[in-house]
Amino acid sequence: MIPELQAQLPQRHLCKDCDKWYGQEDDEHGPCAYKNLRREKKYITYGYHECDEEEELTQRVERWRAKSASGR
Repeated sequence: MIPELQAQLPQRHLCKDCDKWYGQEDDEHGPCAYKNLRREKKYITYGYHECDEEEELTQRVERWRAKSASGR
């Protein structure tokens, strides 16, 4: 499901593009907020990993479709 969602976006959704990702200004890395809230292992990313959160990608696709339909 995740690859299909990524394919529906104009460009792959990466950690650095996500409002849930909180990288530090000085070293630009941080754990995904979704995984952190679920108390999973704290994954360290440098912002260029493809998102693997189905909920986030579904929301992004819906927003992209709405934006495209409105012509903005």
